[in-house]
Amino acid sequence: MPELTALDPSGLPAPVLPPPHFDVFVFGEHEAHLDGERVGVADGQSVHEAILDLLQQHARDCRGPVRATVFDRPHARTVCIEVAPDGSSRIPGPDEEGSWSAAPSAEGESYGSHRGPAPVSHRDPAPAAVAERVQHIREAVDGGDTEHAGLLAAALRERLTGDHGAGHPQALEARAMEAYVAHLAGDHPLATSLAIGVARIRCGLGDARAADDVLRATAAWERLLDERAVSAHGRELLHLWTHV
Repeated sequence: MPELTALDPSGLPAPVLPPPHFDVFVFGEHEAHLDGERVGVADGQSVHEAILDLLQQHARDCRGPVRATVFDRPHARTVCIEVAPDGSSRIPGPDEEGSWSAAPSAEGESYGSHRGPAPVSHRDPAPAAVAERVQHIREAVDGGDTEHAGLLAAALRERLTGDHGAGHPQALEARAMEAYVAHLAGDHPLATSLAIGVARIRCGLGDARAADDVLRATAAWERLLDERAVSAHGRELLHLWTHV
């Protein structure tokens, strides 16, 4: 149950919300993307400094701290950071809501002006519990109930992502499964968005399976009818193809 704070205008207790979260992918010394948007790196500025500056701007806009999971492909590392409106940054501890990292604690030094407890991965989800949910999804698909299968797949993906981070292997598999179910249901916009999400994360991690994921995302994209969606997703796919 979420912690409760003072009453909001509706008269109901307002829950304490976790900080806004962003996914950052570092592709090289001068190239990074934050939630799909290129990070501007000024002359003489490191890519890590540019990332911190942009996160600080988001924190100012939100009037509170923001968090980001940074997938640093050149150094094969992943770290979760929190940036405050004043520009100070830290590495959230493993027990703090929303924190996740697969990297050793020293890897966060590039981002933290004030270093917090060393981040560690949460315990992997119980294989039996995940397998049971996957079986329910398969049964729904086999029974032709793709709508129910989609709801189950979305719930599994949200649970695994919330508990372990978007880059966790099982969270990625759940996202890929949800994309497949959306494809079966004929929801090509959703299938494209989810498939691109899988491809984007695996590209950022330097995963050898990224090329196959980009290919699947492209196949889903080819079924889109909305011109704006075709253009927007097409640009991202072109970018992903240059990184596999």
